[in-house]
Amino acid sequence: MGDEQYSAEELAALQAAVLRYHDEFLRPVWDRRSLRVMDRLHRLHLSWLAIPWILMDAARMIMFGHPRRMFAGQQQAVRLYRQLSGEEPYLARADVWQIVEQLGMLDERVQRPDGDRPGAPRGADRAELEAAAAALIGYYLAGRRSDDQLLREVQAAWAECEELHEQQLQRDLERKRRGRRRDLAEAERRLQAATDRYLVAWRHWFDRQAQQGTSAGSSDR
Repeated sequence: MGDEQYSAEELAALQAAVLRYHDEFLRPVWDRRSLRVMDRLHRLHLSWLAIPWILMDAARMIMFGHPRRMFAGQQQAVRLYRQLSGEEPYLARADVWQIVEQLGMLDERVQRPDGDRPGAPRGADRAELEAAAAALIGYYLAGRRSDDQLLREVQAAWAECEELHEQQLQRDLERKRRGRRRDLAEAERRLQAATDRYLVAWRHWFDRQAQQGTSAGSSDR
């Protein structure tokens, strides 16, 4: 299915709901306790744990905080996505979660563009997140298909990140490794490299969008 099957108003409403869900998902991270934990993870070269930490903190908010407020954005996003995709609730919820998870990895607030690693690719600002959300919505509504080569490269990089995160979390749960420090250092290196490739893939996509916007603006003069 292509975006032409949906009205601009429907897609804009879904985009706004997804971004609201994204913001609600990240909100628990910005209290002082969570920021201290995030700083500690970066100092220990465990930045790959940032997203899992956000997940755990969000679960804590749901259990002991304000679940209705926490789920408001999710419920709206899933409802609007279902209306456009026609998917069953659990499939729509999974797709929306995938979109939000990708935005969480991309958001510059999580990536901390503060000079931790010279030359590290930066995350996305708000305008870029909005563009990424629109692209991801179109991609998932089309059955995870796209004619956009750069967007396909983004998704290939994301699949690598997702696989490495799952593998590392499973190994940590088992806690049966030898040479723990060496293994952690190697896991950090691989995960950071995969995250960098994901961010670089998005930067290529953003650059192409900016070039197209400039070309369109010049042709209108």
